[in-house]
This record gives sequence, structure tokens and C-alpha cells, in this order.
Amino acid sequence: MEPTYDLIIAGAGPAGASCARRAAELGLSVLAFEKVPFPRPKPCAAGLTSKALRWFGDELAPVIHDEVSVVRLVVSSGVEVVWDGGGVVVATTSRRELDQLLADRAAEVGARIEFGVRVESVETTETGASMLAGGHTHRARHLVAADGPEGVVRRACGMPRVRLTGAIYIHAFPDETGELERYRGELVFDFTEHRRGYGWVFPKRDHLNVGVYGKGLGGGSLRRSLRSLLESLGLSEWRTEGPFAFPIPCSTGKEHLSHGRVLFAGDAAGLADPITGEGISHAIASGRIAAESIAESLGIDAVTESGGSASGSAAGLDAAGVYRRRIMREVVPEVNGMRPLGNLLYALGPRVIGTVARAPLLREMLVRRRMWQEFESKGGRLRVETPARDRHQ
Repeated sequence: MEPTYDLIIAGAGPAGASCARRAAELGLSVLAFEKVPFPRPKPCAAGLTSKALRWFGDELAPVIHDEVSVVRLVVSSGVEVVWDGGGVVVATTSRRELDQLLADRAAEVGARIEFGVRVESVETTETGASMLAGGHTHRARHLVAADGPEGVVRRACGMPRVRLTGAIYIHAFPDETGELERYRGELVFDFTEHRRGYGWVFPKRDHLNVGVYGKGLGGGSLRRSLRSLLESLGLSEWRTEGPFAFPIPCSTGKEHLSHGRVLFAGDAAGLADPITGEGISHAIASGRIAAESIAESLGIDAVTESGGSASGSAAGLDAAGVYRRRIMREVVPEVNGMRPLGNLLYALGPRVIGTVARAPLLREMLVRRRMWQEFESKGGRLRVETPARDRHQ
């Protein structure tokens, strides 16, 4: 039986919705299934990098909570490294709002998205694939899995498990709105505990998103670290919602990217930064690349995100092969970009980092080559500060 669609997508989060939108823009017939009706809450710190902001421009304005130009790294007690990006480097939002907007934009250009429909199983052949969803079988030339690191599609395909790390956060609401102003325009990342991760403070529209990310830590350790962070910030008396916990997938190998005619995108492909846990921009990029790779295999011309052209002369190419090559070339280097610096920070620990940051000579020898070049290559400038411990109190 002939395929009904060029591609079917499992999941309509940032990866799935971006894939659906790009596919529709390229003239592909596309159907996406999302098991939960939108809008829906989704545990996530929800920071959008400057790259994601450039992709969408003013489209995202309705869902932006705060625009951030300063990133503050608390590397040890009394020592902070401050990066002033010279412009907006991150914008905060909520996944409830962001995911709805991305899905709406995909639908506006012709993508069909069905909400409240669960994917039950998938099958692939040499010439196509089928997905059983909502009690009905749907056929396509390709499938895209954007249903998370432990989704139905990954299990159905017998794919290797994606390595997971963990994060936990709360919403902290002040008694007076003015108390939020001191946090506006700034992200805080706190490395002062031995957690092989960090604490964070993200300013939102009416609250702070305060959380902890940790590699290889269980839920109990994360909760204790979160309580400690709230106390150190003087936020223990604020009204809170949560905690909310969520897994972060960090496995950037070719073996996680495809299986026959199934392409895996976003969290389903393990495309989150193993040091920072950031994954939204990579999810969006991988979703768009999946659509372009399928279009290229079908002989459809497309200008790619990297500025090249997926030429119609490529008809008949293996979409999975095109996809793997582009992800390994365009996305994985960005996913792993902070790995050297992060591993250095985690290996040294806060006590050594504090000593290094205070001493100009040691800073030049052990930090400047890595940390300074990593950040200043992105624009802006870095400086070391030794603020009072009660800066936020």
C-alpha cells in the first residue's frame, strides 16, 4: 500500500513542531501526533539561546518572560565570573507557552497535528513505515521520533537507551513584585557544591525558576542541593510551587539518530548539552534538519540552516544517512561545546576554582585559555567579582 504522508512525527514539542513546520514549508505532507492536549505544563527551565531567538525573530515575543544579557557564574564562595554578553544572550519562557506557539506556527503553514492521540506502535520496511496511533494505522515514507528519550518509538525500534541525567526545580514567588527586579536581565549558575552540576536562577514573568542540575545524582541528592541553594539565596521564605523533576538525555552518538526509515530528533536523540543540560535549541535544529533531510531524499530543493542547498539532484539518497551526517556536523559540536570547560570546573571543584579565580597568574594559566576564550569567542566580556555573600538578600 502506498504511503499516505511523506513523514509522520511522534511528539509535538520543540523538535516535533519544528520538524512539522519545516516539512510543511518545503511542501511535504506531514502528520504529527501529540499524546497530551495543548496547552500543557512541561517541566523545563525553559531558556532560549540567542541562536533560537535568531531563528524565530519577533515570533517569540508573546511568550518571552525576560531577556537576559548578563550570565553570572558563582564558582566558589565569594568569587563570581560575570559574562556581559553586550546584548540578549538568553530569553526565558515557559514550555506551556512556547510549545503551543510552535505548534500553532506549524499548523498555520499546513502541518496537521493531532493532540490527545497516543502512538501505540511503529513498523518499518525498506520502502516506508507505519505508525499505529489512536487505534488507526497511518503510513508514511519516513517517521520522525520526537517523543522523548524513553518514548514509544525508541522502544519499538529496539534502540539503545539514552543516558539520562537529572534536574529539579521550584517556582519561587515573592511577597512583593518589586523583589523580582533585582534578578531581571540576569541568569545565575551556582557551582559551589560538589554536585557535578550546578544550581540555577532564571527570572520569569512573575516568579523565579530555581533549580539544580546534576550528573549521576539521585532524586534525594538533588532535593538536598535544591534546599541548600534556596537557603544560600535567601529564598527559603518565598512562596514556592513544586518541586518539579525531569530527566535530561545526554547521548550524542550516531547510534541514537536513526533506525531504518525512522529519524530521532531532540530529546529522543539525546541531544542535550551534557554540561548545561540545555536542549531546546538543539531540539529545534534537529527537527528542522530531519525535515530537510527527508526533503532532500525525495528530490526537493531546500535552503538549509547552514546556508547550503539540499538539491533536487539528491533524490534517492538515504534520508537517515543525510540526517546523521548533518547532525554530527552541525548540531553535535554545539551540544558538546561546553564539555571541556564543564569537565574542568567539575574536576577542579569550587575550592580550587575559587583560588584560581582570585589569583591573576593562576587564572591566566588555568582558566583564561579555556573559560575566557570559550565565552569571549561568543562576544561580550568576562570579569571576576568578589561580591558580598548577601548580594541577593
